[in-house]
Amino acid sequence: MEALALVTEASIDVAALILLLVFLLFFLVFTVRAKSGASFGLRPIAVYTRLQQLISQATESGRPIHVGMGSGQIGGPFTTEALMGLTVFDLVARHAAASDSPVLGSTGDPTILATGQGVLQVARREAGYAESYTGRDLGFYAPDAMAYGVGAEQDLRRRNYLASILLGRYGTEGLWISESTGTQPMVQLGGTVDPTALALLQFSLDDTVIGEEIYAAGAYLHRPSHLGSLATQDIVRIVLILSIIAGVIMISLGYWR
Repeated sequence: MEALALVTEASIDVAALILLLVFLLFFLVFTVRAKSGASFGLRPIAVYTRLQQLISQATESGRPIHVGMGSGQIGGPFTTEALMGLTVFDLVARHAAASDSPVLGSTGDPTILATGQGVLQVARREAGYAESYTGRDLGFYAPDAMAYGVGAEQDLRRRNYLASILLGRYGTEGLWISESTGTQPMVQLGGTVDPTALALLQFSLDDTVIGEEIYAAGAYLHRPSHLGSLATQDIVRIVLILSIIAGVIMISLGYWR
């Protein structure tokens, strides 16, 4: 029995290793294709489509876009959500830096603050406007979620923003920000993974990303590695589903016992 258990455990390890190698192979192939400019069939997500349009409008009008990255901590349980907010901020910052236009962000976590400042510096330096970096383009109001919401809301009222993007880890403070600035002449987009907060945001934002759509931000916006990862996940998911169906059929026909 012990020998059988060891064989079974070894078989599971081998299967997991094979699956990992297949995933890695697909990931490398799709990432290389994405970097070479290949297109992938992605279903449209309204928030990401509108965001790209707003970035162009911001360049033409000179009005800034606010990117609120929430209170998720890098290195904590909400790291992925925090990184997706930073991904959107990175895209907006790079386009704004290319035309030496303003871009402003806000966060309720010091780890996002430090990373966001780095994003701004790199964007300005690569665009040739390193001297225009002031360090005041990213607001950190407090490590408390509601205090952050109040600070971000006050800032949104003081400036003439073209749009506000709330993407990251949000709770009820997301509703506070979006509802308090709902009368401002700007587009409001965003989303979060928390179902309670998302339900509230859906009634106050013009468009929202729902659930796991937030994790596709990089793929839909500007990162080839994210696009390669998303395409790989879809392929592996299809392979697993087909494998399960094939296994059920084989067992039903008596080939496996």
